[in-house]
Amino acid sequence: MRTFKLYLCIALFTFTMGLSAQSNPVYEQAMEKALAKVDSASSVKDLAAARNQLERISLMYADEWLPPYYMAYADILSVYMGQKSEKALENAKTNLDKLSSYAKVDKSELNTLLGYYYMALIMLNPATNGQKYFNNVNSSFSKALEQNPNNPRAVYLSAFFEQNLPEGLRSGKDFCAEMSKAKELYAKEQKSVDKPYWGEYFLNTLLEKCK
Repeated sequence: MRTFKLYLCIALFTFTMGLSAQSNPVYEQAMEKALAKVDSASSVKDLAAARNQLERISLMYADEWLPPYYMAYADILSVYMGQKSEKALENAKTNLDKLSSYAKVDKSELNTLLGYYYMALIMLNPATNGQKYFNNVNSSFSKALEQNPNNPRAVYLSAFFEQNLPEGLRSGKDFCAEMSKAKELYAKEQKSVDKPYWGEYFLNTLLEKCK
């Protein structure tokens, strides 16, 4: 009887520990705070503070792929917000390369962020990097859409990139239809620390062109 009670206690303890590891409320709360800072960032300085917070979380929870993912996003976004820094993109690429080794990484989201990264490289130096990274952008978004056709970030960023190409290089997609499709897909998403949800603000600015 004592042996049975011992096994029962061990089983309950193991089960409880398993739940704790899966839900990880401390990690979730830390990520919620860090992502709130990313979402509300109005300057490169704000993004840097949020990125530092994400880096601390990444060091504490080395098995979680979203902290380095959002670190890469923050570095890329800082360039779009006006920081003309190749170093920021080098840091982003380091984390993007690292993410490929995570078994649980969402590959569609990873390839979407890769496409966004290559677009930032082109923006830094269009004359040199436009031709150099054009195929990287296209292939990244194509892979992302193959892996998940309903990824709103891949849908609208792919269409946005194509819209800014010479007419002869476009596939013929209806820009506004793709923007509207992405908006509908965003409406089905729930903001969570378990998966990426960024990009809707930029989409809304692009939708203004379709009115």
